[in-house]
Amino acid sequence: MSIKKQKDKTYNVRISYSDNDGKRREKNKKGFASLTLAKKWERKTLDEIDEILANQEQEKNRILLHDAYEMWLVTYKPKVADTTYFRVTRFMDNHVFVAKWFKDSYVDEITPTILQQFVNELSTTVHDYNKNLMPLKQTLAQCAVMDLIEINPFDKIVKPKAKPSPIFTDRLDFYTVEQLNTFMSSAKKLYGTDDNMYRIYALFRTLAFKGMRRGELLALKWSDIDYKNNLIHITKNLVTSSGVKEVIHPPKTKAGKRDVKVDNTTLAILRHWQAIQAKLTLASGLQSTGIVFTNGDLTGYQNVNKLRLWLIQVAKQANLPRIKVHGFRHTYATLAIQAGMNIKQLQYQLGHDDVQTTLSVYSGLTESDKAKTADVFTSLVNF
Repeated sequence: MSIKKQKDKTYNVRISYSDNDGKRREKNKKGFASLTLAKKWERKTLDEIDEILANQEQEKNRILLHDAYEMWLVTYKPKVADTTYFRVTRFMDNHVFVAKWFKDSYVDEITPTILQQFVNELSTTVHDYNKNLMPLKQTLAQCAVMDLIEINPFDKIVKPKAKPSPIFTDRLDFYTVEQLNTFMSSAKKLYGTDDNMYRIYALFRTLAFKGMRRGELLALKWSDIDYKNNLIHITKNLVTSSGVKEVIHPPKTKAGKRDVKVDNTTLAILRHWQAIQAKLTLASGLQSTGIVFTNGDLTGYQNVNKLRLWLIQVAKQANLPRIKVHGFRHTYATLAIQAGMNIKQLQYQLGHDDVQTTLSVYSGLTESDKAKTADVFTSLVNF
Protein backbone atom coordinates (compact mmCIF):
# COMPACT_ATOMS: atom_id res chain seq x y z
CA MET A 1 0.00 0.00 0.00
CA SER A 2 1.27 3.46 -0.82
CA ILE A 3 0.13 7.06 -1.04
CA LYS A 4 2.24 9.30 -3.27
CA LYS A 5 2.11 13.02 -3.77
CA GLN A 6 2.25 14.09 -7.38
CA LYS A 7 3.84 17.14 -8.98
CA ASP A 8 0.43 18.76 -9.31
CA LYS A 9 0.12 18.42 -5.48
CA THR A 10 -2.61 15.74 -5.71
CA TYR A 11 -2.29 12.30 -4.16
CA ASN A 12 -2.40 8.84 -5.78
CA VAL A 13 -3.29 5.68 -3.79
CA ARG A 14 -2.19 2.14 -4.73
CA ILE A 15 -3.36 -0.91 -2.73
CA SER A 16 -1.90 -4.39 -3.40
CA TYR A 17 -3.40 -7.55 -1.87
CA SER A 18 -3.75 -11.31 -2.44
CA ASP A 19 -7.15 -12.85 -3.10
CA ASN A 20 -8.36 -16.18 -1.66
CA ASP A 21 -6.68 -18.07 -4.48
CA GLY A 22 -3.31 -16.40 -3.79
CA LYS A 23 -3.36 -14.15 -6.86
CA ARG A 24 -2.03 -10.61 -6.57
CA ARG A 25 -4.60 -7.87 -7.02
CA GLU A 26 -4.41 -4.07 -7.07
CA LYS A 27 -6.74 -1.14 -6.57
CA ASN A 28 -5.58 2.35 -7.64
CA LYS A 29 -7.09 5.80 -7.50
CA LYS A 30 -5.60 9.14 -8.48
CA GLY A 31 -6.25 12.84 -7.99
CA PHE A 32 -7.06 13.21 -4.30
CA ALA A 33 -6.91 16.89 -3.36
CA SER A 34 -5.53 16.19 0.12
CA LEU A 35 -3.68 13.52 2.09
CA THR A 36 -6.70 13.21 4.41
CA LEU A 37 -8.99 12.33 1.55
CA ALA A 38 -6.45 9.83 0.20
CA LYS A 39 -6.14 8.08 3.58
CA LYS A 40 -9.91 8.06 4.02
CA TRP A 41 -10.36 6.28 0.65
CA GLU A 42 -7.55 3.87 1.52
CA ARG A 43 -9.20 2.84 4.83
CA LYS A 44 -12.61 2.47 3.20
CA THR A 45 -11.20 0.38 0.35
CA LEU A 46 -9.24 -1.90 2.72
CA ASP A 47 -12.42 -2.55 4.72
CA GLU A 48 -14.29 -3.38 1.51
CA ILE A 49 -11.52 -5.78 0.42
CA ASP A 50 -11.60 -7.54 3.80
CA GLU A 51 -15.38 -7.94 3.57
CA ILE A 52 -15.23 -9.26 -0.01
CA LEU A 53 -12.49 -11.77 0.86
CA ALA A 54 -14.41 -12.95 3.93
CA ASN A 55 -17.61 -13.44 1.89
CA GLN A 56 -15.73 -15.25 -0.84
CA GLU A 57 -14.14 -17.57 1.68
CA GLN A 58 -17.51 -18.26 3.25
CA GLU A 59 -19.07 -18.89 -0.15
CA LYS A 60 -16.24 -21.22 -1.10
CA ASN A 61 -16.91 -23.34 1.99
CA ARG A 62 -20.69 -23.55 1.37
CA ILE A 63 -22.15 -26.81 0.14
CA LEU A 64 -25.52 -27.77 -1.25
CA LEU A 65 -27.50 -30.19 0.92
CA HIS A 66 -27.76 -32.61 -2.00
CA ASP A 67 -23.96 -32.63 -2.40
CA ALA A 68 -23.50 -33.19 1.33
CA TYR A 69 -26.01 -36.04 1.17
CA GLU A 70 -24.16 -37.65 -1.76
CA MET A 71 -20.96 -37.42 0.27
CA TRP A 72 -22.68 -39.18 3.21
CA LEU A 73 -24.09 -41.86 0.88
CA VAL A 74 -20.57 -42.92 -0.12
CA THR A 75 -19.95 -44.27 3.39
CA TYR A 76 -23.52 -45.47 3.97
CA LYS A 77 -24.15 -47.52 0.83
CA PRO A 78 -21.55 -50.28 1.47
CA LYS A 79 -23.07 -50.95 4.90
CA VAL A 80 -26.60 -51.81 3.78
CA ALA A 81 -28.48 -54.05 1.37
CA ASP A 82 -29.53 -52.62 -1.98
CA THR A 83 -33.18 -52.67 -0.92
CA THR A 84 -32.40 -50.47 2.10
CA TYR A 85 -30.26 -48.14 -0.01
CA PHE A 86 -33.00 -47.62 -2.59
CA ARG A 87 -35.63 -47.15 0.12
CA VAL A 88 -33.51 -44.37 1.64
CA THR A 89 -32.84 -42.62 -1.68
CA ARG A 90 -36.50 -42.91 -2.68
CA PHE A 91 -37.62 -41.18 0.52
CA MET A 92 -35.05 -38.40 0.13
CA ASP A 93 -36.00 -37.80 -3.51
CA ASN A 94 -39.74 -37.82 -2.81
CA HIS A 95 -39.84 -35.80 0.42
CA VAL A 96 -36.61 -33.87 1.00
CA PHE A 97 -35.19 -32.84 -2.38
CA VAL A 98 -38.39 -31.26 -3.63
CA ALA A 99 -38.93 -27.69 -4.77
CA LYS A 100 -40.97 -26.74 -1.70
CA TRP A 101 -38.21 -27.72 0.71
CA PHE A 102 -34.56 -28.50 0.11
CA LYS A 103 -34.04 -29.19 -3.60
CA ASP A 104 -31.52 -26.35 -4.10
CA SER A 105 -30.78 -25.49 -0.47
CA TYR A 106 -27.33 -24.93 1.00
CA VAL A 107 -26.82 -26.65 4.33
CA ASP A 108 -26.25 -23.34 6.11
CA GLU A 109 -29.70 -22.18 4.95
CA ILE A 110 -31.47 -24.97 6.84
CA THR A 111 -32.31 -23.22 10.09
CA PRO A 112 -34.09 -24.91 13.02
CA THR A 113 -37.21 -22.89 12.15
CA ILE A 114 -37.31 -24.13 8.55
CA LEU A 115 -36.53 -27.69 9.61
CA GLN A 116 -39.28 -27.60 12.24
CA GLN A 117 -41.80 -26.54 9.61
CA PHE A 118 -40.64 -29.37 7.33
CA VAL A 119 -40.88 -31.99 10.08
CA ASN A 120 -44.29 -30.74 11.22
CA GLU A 121 -45.69 -31.20 7.72
CA LEU A 122 -43.97 -34.55 7.18
CA SER A 123 -45.45 -35.95 10.40
CA THR A 124 -48.95 -35.48 9.00
CA THR A 125 -48.32 -37.55 5.87
CA VAL A 126 -45.73 -40.23 6.78
CA HIS A 127 -46.54 -42.38 9.82
CA ASP A 128 -42.92 -43.58 10.29
CA TYR A 129 -41.37 -40.22 9.36
CA ASN A 130 -38.89 -40.19 12.27
CA LYS A 131 -37.23 -43.40 11.09
CA ASN A 132 -37.07 -42.13 7.52
CA LEU A 133 -35.38 -38.90 8.59
CA MET A 134 -32.20 -40.79 9.51
CA PRO A 135 -30.25 -39.96 6.32
CA LEU A 136 -31.07 -36.24 6.53
CA LYS A 137 -30.18 -36.12 10.22
CA GLN A 138 -26.88 -37.93 9.70
CA THR A 139 -26.02 -35.77 6.69
CA LEU A 140 -26.47 -32.59 8.72
CA ALA A 141 -24.59 -34.12 11.67
CA GLN A 142 -21.65 -34.82 9.35
CA CYS A 143 -21.78 -31.21 8.12
CA ALA A 144 -21.59 -29.99 11.72
CA VAL A 145 -18.55 -32.17 12.40
CA MET A 146 -16.87 -30.79 9.27
CA ASP A 147 -17.63 -27.20 10.41
CA LEU A 148 -19.79 -26.55 7.36
CA ILE A 149 -22.53 -25.49 9.78
CA GLU A 150 -22.27 -24.37 13.39
CA ILE A 151 -24.87 -26.79 14.78
CA ASN A 152 -27.04 -29.62 13.57
CA PRO A 153 -30.51 -27.99 13.35
CA PHE A 154 -32.06 -31.32 14.40
CA ASP A 155 -30.67 -30.61 17.89
CA LYS A 156 -32.94 -27.58 18.15
CA ILE A 157 -36.31 -28.93 16.99
CA VAL A 158 -39.16 -30.81 18.63
CA LYS A 159 -40.40 -33.87 16.76
CA PRO A 160 -44.20 -33.96 16.64
CA LYS A 161 -46.27 -37.07 17.13
CA ALA A 162 -46.37 -39.11 13.96
CA LYS A 163 -49.47 -39.76 11.92
CA PRO A 164 -51.03 -43.01 13.24
CA SER A 165 -50.24 -46.15 11.27
CA PRO A 166 -53.16 -47.24 9.10
CA ILE A 167 -55.36 -49.94 10.60
CA PHE A 168 -56.75 -52.47 8.14
CA THR A 169 -59.66 -54.50 9.44
CA ASP A 170 -59.43 -56.84 6.45
CA ARG A 171 -55.80 -57.85 7.08
CA LEU A 172 -53.92 -60.09 9.50
CA ASP A 173 -50.30 -60.46 10.54
CA PHE A 174 -50.42 -64.25 10.17
CA TYR A 175 -52.81 -67.13 9.62
CA THR A 176 -54.03 -69.74 12.10
CA VAL A 177 -53.74 -73.42 11.26
CA GLU A 178 -57.31 -73.47 9.97
CA GLN A 179 -56.80 -70.34 7.87
CA LEU A 180 -53.54 -71.63 6.42
CA ASN A 181 -55.23 -74.91 5.50
CA THR A 182 -58.03 -72.99 3.78
CA PHE A 183 -55.54 -70.79 1.93
CA MET A 184 -53.49 -73.73 0.64
CA SER A 185 -56.62 -75.60 -0.45
CA SER A 186 -57.73 -72.58 -2.47
CA ALA A 187 -54.23 -72.11 -3.91
CA LYS A 188 -54.30 -75.72 -5.08
CA LYS A 189 -57.71 -75.25 -6.72
CA LEU A 190 -56.61 -72.05 -8.47
CA TYR A 191 -53.10 -73.03 -9.52
CA GLY A 192 -52.47 -76.70 -8.74
CA THR A 193 -54.19 -78.27 -11.75
CA ASP A 194 -52.65 -76.25 -14.58
CA ASP A 195 -49.06 -77.07 -15.55
CA ASN A 196 -48.39 -73.46 -16.50
CA MET A 197 -49.56 -72.24 -13.08
CA TYR A 198 -48.42 -75.08 -10.82
CA ARG A 199 -45.30 -73.19 -9.82
CA ILE A 200 -47.51 -70.67 -7.98
CA TYR A 201 -49.01 -73.40 -5.82
CA ALA A 202 -45.55 -74.88 -5.18
CA LEU A 203 -44.21 -71.42 -4.33
CA PHE A 204 -46.86 -70.71 -1.66
CA ARG A 205 -46.51 -74.20 -0.21
CA THR A 206 -42.73 -73.77 0.21
CA LEU A 207 -43.08 -70.22 1.50
CA ALA A 208 -45.65 -71.17 4.13
CA PHE A 209 -44.07 -74.41 5.30
CA LYS A 210 -40.41 -73.38 5.51
CA GLY A 211 -40.48 -69.85 6.95
CA MET A 212 -38.07 -68.59 4.31
CA ARG A 213 -37.63 -64.96 3.39
CA ARG A 214 -39.18 -64.06 0.05
CA GLY A 215 -35.79 -63.32 -1.53
CA GLU A 216 -34.35 -66.60 -0.25
CA LEU A 217 -37.22 -68.50 -1.84
CA LEU A 218 -36.96 -66.77 -5.22
CA ALA A 219 -33.18 -67.25 -5.33
CA LEU A 220 -33.41 -71.05 -5.02
CA LYS A 221 -31.78 -73.25 -7.64
CA TRP A 222 -32.61 -76.92 -8.10
CA SER A 223 -29.13 -77.71 -6.87
CA ASP A 224 -30.21 -76.27 -3.50
CA ILE A 225 -32.92 -78.95 -3.08
CA ASP A 226 -31.55 -82.08 -1.37
CA TYR A 227 -34.27 -84.69 -1.90
CA LYS A 228 -32.22 -87.45 -0.31
CA ASN A 229 -31.77 -85.71 3.02
CA ASN A 230 -34.98 -83.65 3.04
CA LEU A 231 -33.09 -80.35 3.03
CA ILE A 232 -33.13 -77.00 1.31
CA HIS A 233 -29.75 -75.27 1.25
CA ILE A 234 -30.29 -71.53 1.70
CA THR A 235 -27.17 -69.73 0.50
CA LYS A 236 -28.39 -66.61 -1.30
CA ASN A 237 -31.03 -63.91 -1.53
CA LEU A 238 -32.68 -62.40 -4.60
CA VAL A 239 -33.13 -58.64 -4.48
CA THR A 240 -35.84 -57.40 -6.81
CA SER A 241 -37.17 -54.00 -5.87
CA SER A 242 -37.39 -50.48 -7.25
CA GLY A 243 -34.10 -49.68 -8.94
CA VAL A 244 -32.75 -53.22 -8.66
CA LYS A 245 -33.39 -56.09 -11.05
CA GLU A 246 -32.49 -59.68 -10.29
CA VAL A 247 -29.45 -59.14 -8.12
CA ILE A 248 -28.19 -62.10 -6.12
CA HIS A 249 -26.76 -61.34 -2.68
CA PRO A 250 -25.73 -63.45 0.29
CA PRO A 251 -28.54 -64.05 2.82
CA LYS A 252 -29.73 -61.04 4.79
CA THR A 253 -27.85 -62.09 7.96
CA LYS A 254 -24.85 -64.27 8.75
CA ALA A 255 -27.20 -66.86 10.21
CA GLY A 256 -29.22 -66.71 6.99
CA LYS A 257 -26.95 -69.28 5.36
CA ARG A 258 -28.50 -72.50 6.61
CA ASP A 259 -30.01 -75.88 5.78
CA VAL A 260 -33.70 -76.20 6.58
CA LYS A 261 -35.54 -79.47 6.93
CA VAL A 262 -38.36 -80.11 4.47
CA ASP A 263 -41.43 -82.28 5.00
CA ASN A 264 -42.15 -85.03 2.51
CA THR A 265 -45.33 -83.41 1.15
CA THR A 266 -43.55 -80.16 0.28
CA LEU A 267 -40.69 -82.14 -1.31
CA ALA A 268 -43.18 -84.12 -3.40
CA ILE A 269 -44.79 -80.88 -4.60
CA LEU A 270 -41.38 -79.46 -5.53
CA ARG A 271 -40.41 -82.66 -7.34
CA HIS A 272 -43.67 -82.54 -9.30
CA TRP A 273 -43.05 -78.92 -10.26
CA GLN A 274 -39.50 -79.77 -11.33
CA ALA A 275 -40.86 -82.42 -13.71
CA ILE A 276 -43.47 -80.01 -15.11
CA GLN A 277 -40.85 -77.29 -15.54
CA ALA A 278 -38.52 -79.66 -17.42
CA LYS A 279 -41.36 -80.69 -19.76
CA LEU A 280 -42.39 -77.06 -20.43
CA THR A 281 -38.80 -75.98 -20.98
CA LEU A 282 -38.16 -78.76 -23.47
CA ALA A 283 -41.41 -78.03 -25.32
CA SER A 284 -40.44 -74.35 -25.60
CA GLY A 285 -37.02 -75.18 -27.02
CA LEU A 286 -35.30 -73.44 -24.09
CA GLN A 287 -32.37 -74.41 -21.92
CA SER A 288 -32.92 -74.88 -18.20
CA THR A 289 -31.99 -71.92 -16.03
CA GLY A 290 -31.67 -74.12 -12.96
CA ILE A 291 -33.99 -71.69 -11.12
CA VAL A 292 -36.72 -73.34 -9.03
CA PHE A 293 -39.36 -70.61 -9.27
CA THR A 294 -38.94 -69.24 -12.76
CA ASN A 295 -41.07 -66.56 -14.34
CA GLY A 296 -43.93 -67.47 -16.66
CA ASP A 297 -41.59 -67.55 -19.67
CA LEU A 298 -39.21 -69.99 -17.91
CA THR A 299 -36.36 -67.63 -18.78
CA GLY A 300 -35.40 -66.07 -15.46
CA TYR A 301 -36.30 -65.31 -11.86
CA GLN A 302 -39.88 -64.75 -10.81
CA ASN A 303 -40.88 -61.09 -10.49
CA VAL A 304 -41.43 -60.45 -6.80
CA ASN A 305 -44.41 -58.15 -7.36
CA LYS A 306 -46.50 -60.99 -8.75
CA LEU A 307 -46.52 -62.78 -5.37
CA ARG A 308 -48.71 -60.16 -3.75
CA LEU A 309 -51.21 -60.24 -6.61
CA TRP A 310 -51.48 -64.04 -6.46
CA LEU A 311 -51.82 -63.92 -2.68
CA ILE A 312 -54.74 -61.49 -2.95
CA GLN A 313 -56.43 -63.72 -5.53
CA VAL A 314 -56.11 -66.81 -3.34
CA ALA A 315 -57.26 -65.00 -0.18
CA LYS A 316 -60.30 -63.65 -2.04
CA GLN A 317 -61.12 -67.11 -3.41
CA ALA A 318 -60.76 -68.58 0.09
CA ASN A 319 -62.80 -65.76 1.69
CA LEU A 320 -59.88 -65.02 4.02
CA PRO A 321 -58.46 -61.74 5.31
CA ARG A 322 -55.28 -60.73 3.53
CA ILE A 323 -51.78 -61.06 4.93
CA LYS A 324 -48.52 -59.73 3.53
CA VAL A 325 -46.18 -62.07 1.66
CA HIS A 326 -43.90 -61.75 4.68
CA GLY A 327 -46.88 -62.87 6.76
CA PHE A 328 -46.21 -66.48 5.74
CA ARG A 329 -42.88 -66.27 7.54
CA HIS A 330 -44.72 -64.92 10.58
CA THR A 331 -47.31 -67.69 10.20
CA TYR A 332 -44.62 -70.35 10.11
CA ALA A 333 -42.94 -69.01 13.24
CA THR A 334 -46.16 -68.62 15.22
CA LEU A 335 -47.45 -72.08 14.37
CA ALA A 336 -44.02 -73.62 14.99
CA ILE A 337 -44.02 -72.21 18.51
CA GLN A 338 -47.55 -73.53 19.07
CA ALA A 339 -46.42 -76.94 17.85
CA GLY A 340 -43.66 -77.03 20.45
CA MET A 341 -40.55 -76.03 18.49
CA ASN A 342 -38.06 -74.50 20.92
CA ILE A 343 -36.92 -70.98 20.33
CA LYS A 344 -33.34 -71.88 19.37
CA GLN A 345 -34.59 -74.30 16.72
CA LEU A 346 -36.89 -71.62 15.39
CA GLN A 347 -34.08 -69.06 15.38
CA TYR A 348 -32.02 -71.40 13.17
CA GLN A 349 -34.93 -72.18 10.84
CA LEU A 350 -35.63 -68.49 10.33
CA GLY A 351 -31.98 -67.51 9.96
CA HIS A 352 -31.93 -64.89 12.73
CA ASP A 353 -28.57 -63.76 14.12
CA ASP A 354 -30.15 -62.74 17.43
CA VAL A 355 -32.66 -64.84 19.34
CA GLN A 356 -34.24 -61.61 20.57
CA THR A 357 -35.42 -60.94 17.03
CA THR A 358 -37.14 -64.31 17.04
CA LEU A 359 -38.72 -63.65 20.43
CA SER A 360 -39.85 -60.09 19.83
CA VAL A 361 -41.11 -60.31 16.27
CA TYR A 362 -42.42 -63.82 15.78
CA SER A 363 -43.92 -65.02 19.06
CA GLY A 364 -47.40 -63.73 18.34
CA LEU A 365 -50.42 -65.04 20.22
CA THR A 366 -53.45 -66.45 18.48
CA GLU A 367 -56.91 -66.16 20.06
CA SER A 368 -56.67 -69.77 21.24
CA ASP A 369 -53.34 -68.99 22.94
CA LYS A 370 -54.92 -66.06 24.74
CA ALA A 371 -57.81 -68.20 25.92
CA LYS A 372 -55.42 -70.74 27.41
CA THR A 373 -53.23 -68.20 29.25
CA ALA A 374 -55.07 -68.36 32.58
CA ASP A 375 -55.25 -72.19 32.52
CA VAL A 376 -51.50 -72.48 31.86
CA PHE A 377 -50.75 -70.54 35.06
CA THR A 378 -53.35 -72.18 37.29
CA SER A 379 -52.28 -75.65 36.19
CA LEU A 380 -48.93 -74.91 37.82
CA VAL A 381 -50.10 -72.83 40.77
CA ASN A 382 -53.17 -74.90 41.61
CA PHE A 383 -54.45 -73.42 44.86
